[in-house]
Order: sequence, then structure tokens, then C-alpha cells
Amino acid sequence: MPEFISLLPVWQLWLVAALILFALEVITPGFILACFGVGALLAIIPALFGGSWLIQAIFFGVGSLLALWLLKPLMARWFAARDTKTGMDALIGRKAFVSEAIKVGDGGGRIAVDGDSWRAISSVAHDLPAGSEVRITGYTSLVLQVEPIQ
Repeated sequence: MPEFISLLPVWQLWLVAALILFALEVITPGFILACFGVGALLAIIPALFGGSWLIQAIFFGVGSLLALWLLKPLMARWFAARDTKTGMDALIGRKAFVSEAIKVGDGGGRIAVDGDSWRAISSVAHDLPAGSEVRITGYTSLVLQVEPIQ
């Protein structure tokens, strides 16, 4: 075990774990890691009072499950009420570049969006060469539909 970990009180380890989980939530979808972060925050309570690792783990588990059961649906409603686009819906309307030519009737090509490569098909009746700029108009499963930007 790294030396700095043994120097920290247990409650601070739980706090570091919670902060890491909250930070990772920013780059992952679904509000799952944040719920585990809430569980880690709750595990601080028995750690402050000298509770055993078992009691701390129980607080972590129960807190995480309660957060998944209570907070996740609340957050989903909150985002829906504000018409916040997440997941694939957040890509619609975005601009991208064709990284692999999109040929009509060929099953499509690939586009680059924020450093990610996605399969894409054209919503127009002509090929789109690599390097051309497109706008995402929709999706089917994990295949994006694009149109050229004039």
C-alpha cells in the first residue's frame, strides 16, 4: 500500500473516494458513479466515530443503493423538466467531420465527433467524401444520420 494512504485517517480516504467518484461522473453517463459517491460520503459517518470496516462498508452499500433508488429518478426528472439532452440525443444538431467516406447504399462510413469515431449514414442521396463537414440529423441504434453542411 502506498505510504501516503496509511498516513490519512480512514474518513479522509472515504472523502477522497467520494471526490474521485463525483469527478468521474462528469465523464460518464447515467448518474451512477455519483450515487456511489453519496455512499462514500455516508461511510464517513461511522469512520469518524471509529466504526469498523464492516460498518463503514454497510453505510457505503446502503447509502449507494438508497441514492440509486431515490436520487437517480429525481435527477432524471430534473433533466427531463429542463429539456436537457443527454446520450445520443445530445449529438443531434452537432457538426462533425467525415473520417471515412460515407457512400450511399454501402452501409455508411465514419465521422469524428469530439475525438470519438461513429458509424454514420448519409441522409442525402450522394456520397460524402472524407474530410467534409456534416451535421448530425438523427440516429438509429448506434448509427448516426448526417447531412452535408453547405
